[in-house]
Amino acid sequence: MTDPLIHPHETLTTRTGERVAIDAEMVPIVRELWRLGYTTSACCQDVGEATAGVRAQRDTPLGYGGDAFIDYHRGWALLKLPIPDAMRLVALLAEIPDFADRVRHPWRPGSWRMNVPLEPDGLTPDALLHLPCQQVPQLVETLRQQ
Repeated sequence: MTDPLIHPHETLTTRTGERVAIDAEMVPIVRELWRLGYTTSACCQDVGEATAGVRAQRDTPLGYGGDAFIDYHRGWALLKLPIPDAMRLVALLAEIPDFADRVRHPWRPGSWRMNVPLEPDGLTPDALLHLPCQQVPQLVETLRQQ
């Protein structure tokens, strides 16, 4: 198998000293989130494209990532944050006019898709925030102003 990192990336150092690979287009968001005291668990600059790339590298199926999954997630960036940080970020963005409707009203054009997966014992510790890739620059600028 080749490099599992599909997108160009940079290696950043977390507050705890861990070195992590971050998709290049997500680096500005992650830096701003960290500056503001948020913790991130993962991110991806285009989930559909990344899934297609991982699938193309594997000899065995992923268990997810069929054509429909890939098509559905193309053009969507992902931020994965601990639930408290995700809730704090969404509350912040809900007060900013350019993002308020996007985080308050799911399933409208341009709205974010946000969920917390369920496990047999309850909720996972992290929330998944999907946002249209074209909103990434605007989110970076919004976070810089905070």
